Amino acid sequence: MIAAMSADRVIGRDDGLPWDVPAEYEHFVASVRGGAVVMGRRSHEIFAGDLDDVLMIVVTRSEHAPAGSQRAGDVETALADAAASGRPVWVAGGASIYAQALPYADELHLSIVPGRFKGDAWFPAWDERSWALAEESARAGYVFRRYVRVARDRA
Repeated sequence: MIAAMSADRVIGRDDGLPWDVPAEYEHFVASVRGGAVVMGRRSHEIFAGDLDDVLMIVVTRSEHAPAGSQRAGDVETALADAAASGRPVWVAGGASIYAQALPYADELHLSIVPGRFKGDAWFPAWDERSWALAEESARAGYVFRRYVRVARDRA
């Protein structure tokens, strides 16, 4: 999974990001390039135009896939289709997709943007005991953290 968020897990506001951190967005685009990207319809509408060389799998209730993407009716199907592509699999939002995909994730690539932001979408809470911090680095306008799963979430 890949996401940018504030320290209190805000990921979005008014169909976009509540911050402008170009270096973080460039990191996101570069990270998913060449991969299979699973996201919801609204996230696709917001971000897909900036994503080159990706297999876009959109989770939607609509019968038709958005232009330039493949449709999946649920997260499990989207993840299976992404894995079958042979490409690196990325889950890239929104909030509902992150929450549904979290139990299947092996890594979290999280960009933490400093500051407090009003938002209407949040990254789901996760059991931090089930994850180990594998990498952390301060970057231009954000802190990058990569977590790897060490145990399945506890009940």
